[in-house]
Amino acid sequence: MQNKEKGISEFDRRHNRQNTHDLKWRREGVESYLSQPIREDMIPMWIADTDFGCMKEIVDAVKKRAEHEIYGYCAPGKDFYSGIIFWEKARFQWDILPQWITALPSVVSGINIAIRAFTEEGDGVIIQTPVYDPFITIVKRTGRTPVYNCLKETNGHYEMDFETLEKQVQNEKNKMLILCSPHNPVGRVWTREELIRLAELCLENHVMIVTDEIHSDIVYGDNQHTPLLSLDRRYAEHFIHLSAPGKTFNVPGLKMSFSLIPNPEIKKAFEQMQLAMSLDIRNTFGVECIRACYTQEGIQWLSGLLSYLEANAELVSDFIASEMPKVKMRKPEGTFLCWLDFTDYGMSDEELLKRVNLDAGVICVPGAWFGEGGEHHLRLNIGCQRETLEQALGRIRKALES
Repeated sequence: MQNKEKGISEFDRRHNRQNTHDLKWRREGVESYLSQPIREDMIPMWIADTDFGCMKEIVDAVKKRAEHEIYGYCAPGKDFYSGIIFWEKARFQWDILPQWITALPSVVSGINIAIRAFTEEGDGVIIQTPVYDPFITIVKRTGRTPVYNCLKETNGHYEMDFETLEKQVQNEKNKMLILCSPHNPVGRVWTREELIRLAELCLENHVMIVTDEIHSDIVYGDNQHTPLLSLDRRYAEHFIHLSAPGKTFNVPGLKMSFSLIPNPEIKKAFEQMQLAMSLDIRNTFGVECIRACYTQEGIQWLSGLLSYLEANAELVSDFIASEMPKVKMRKPEGTFLCWLDFTDYGMSDEELLKRVNLDAGVICVPGAWFGEGGEHHLRLNIGCQRETLEQALGRIRKALES
């Protein structure tokens, strides 16, 4: 999408986020995150939000609601539910019903609720590392046991380890699997065949799957995201789907996500635990966001975003091939995250963090924080203006050369 006055993409327009409370650009927040002092001129490419302005319809909806001057407790109306129904049908050809939907503050809170509602302390929860690090911390903090099903990697391409998983799901202590789809940080978009094989294994062994599909809209090329529950009515009756507009439309601060749970008994148990955890309060502006973004205009805006992000991914891939050939990276199939492998430099994870995050001031997430298989990697967020991305890559190259 182009800005006709300036002749540039709206995604190239820079926003000064340093004068806000945005965590990504708060130096104090980054220093607390890494437990290290950070350069004042840091380039933050860590937390998974983007530096792009929201689509106009969201901004207008939030402004209009703000003008009301009263921000009391709220409840989603019919247009909230119809927006989600429209989006799932338009994007994934999935017909869902309003009674499946529960509003949540975040996908992570949904995972927390599900773990507490459907497992007991000491039960095993399977997670496919290297994976979004809150999966691991939530399992541990709830007194459950993380069971690691490490992804298999070949030349940067990751696949599920079904052979090990088959043994893990047969263990009666393992009651749940958390699926990241598309996968953060490795960028895989799972195929229908992979999803069906996973679901059948879990269904046969009475292991509940909770799917985090928050990156489902950010998919490139011929890759196609498929919601797990849409594949078979049996999956819809036993599993839980979690998603949100946060990554797609850059609105995580509006704290609005949702679950899709077709089974009424499972949904009732889920919502009872949600109430027990006091996670049932809705965000007034988050409700307005859902109404504004899950529309035909939202689909058009997303098309421009995907084109820009895919060009950013190509830029990183080409730069690494020509300027940093010892770094390995496979272009992501989905997400706005690049998974960089620095193994050939022979550095420890501590030295890698020092070179890139501290010396270069390019703030990436250390790969080891994603669990087994993340060693000697960094996760780079490419949801930024191309000028920023080029500057960051230049700094990383210089730090490695030194």
